[in-house]
Amino acid sequence: MRKTPRRGWTLTELLLATAIMSIVSVGFASLLKYVVKATTASRNVGQGQEEVRQGLAKVERILVHANEVLVASQTFVEFALDIDQGPSYSKDADADGDGVPNYRDGDRDNDVSVIDAATAAWRYGYNLKDDDENGDRKSDCRGRIWWSLADRKLYFDMSVDEDAWGGRQQTLMLNVSSFTLTYFGNKANKLGLGIDANGDGIISQNEMDSVVASAGLGDNNGKLDTKNEKRFITTLRLYLSADSNRDAKTDYGVETDVYPPLLPLKSR
Repeated sequence: MRKTPRRGWTLTELLLATAIMSIVSVGFASLLKYVVKATTASRNVGQGQEEVRQGLAKVERILVHANEVLVASQTFVEFALDIDQGPSYSKDADADGDGVPNYRDGDRDNDVSVIDAATAAWRYGYNLKDDDENGDRKSDCRGRIWWSLADRKLYFDMSVDEDAWGGRQQTLMLNVSSFTLTYFGNKANKLGLGIDANGDGIISQNEMDSVVASAGLGDNNGKLDTKNEKRFITTLRLYLSADSNRDAKTDYGVETDVYPPLLPLKSR
């Protein structure tokens, strides 16, 4: 019995099959591109979220010890710290030899009764008011946190006994796409009682600066640049965002408030 010969593909069938395969391939390529793009975006968001979380934790851990804001700008803050934040502080030592270890001594250098000119008052008194607890007539400890737009990094530096900045500089976060600081006061604090100009219950930067005597202490120049204006500050609001893959787009950002407990106490 003769076998029936197998019929081949016609040109029309080949063209149709090729067209179908092209459509399927384009669709699959588009789907694959979408999946890769979505996966990459999700990974960037996750990485950015973790970077911001760690960065904010470091900033908060430092700022919570601030007892006075010395320089207040949008991307830079300088603040006073107690000597117990310095690298050589020993909580178990007895700085003034009175038999009370430093961590229990409210006047670690025993100078609370010293009377001096008003301009030198910062060097004497109980620990919180005393910014010169080692008696060298220099501020014990200051810190700075700032964002460098040039290299997209967030930095912290410390000066001890007014030595040069830079010797203790450390990087808090890489790939920072933005970092902003906003400063607030508190109506519950005595200094904030009379300067809530618009009655919204919030002491804003503008009110700290613009409300002049007798209610306030501002100079109305658009900046928190005088000691009296910065005395109102009780809260620092931070916004921090990350650009993990450095494509000039923010992958993740978050805002939080820091309430250093010593700010309102020292300014009383």
